[in-house]
Amino acid sequence: MYTKTIIPKTKSITIDLPDEFVGEQVRLIMVIEKETGYHEVEDKKVDKLREAYSKYKRQDLSGFTFNRDEANDFE
Repeated sequence: MYTKTIIPKTKSITIDLPDEFVGEQVRLIMVIEKETGYHEVEDKKVDKLREAYSKYKRQDLSGFTFNRDEANDFE
């Protein structure tokens, strides 16, 4: 699969395809992408999460090691 986002300056455009596409059946689909302000919404969500979890103390787990045998020992 090959995707490329362009902003055409004229009504007619030429697209250069990768070499491996030569001789293959290729389908071209054009979609107009509108700006939705998605990043602004996501930034607000991240800020809310950061604010909610900032009241908890941080734990240093840099020295933590996981012992799989101990975790799976049910006897």
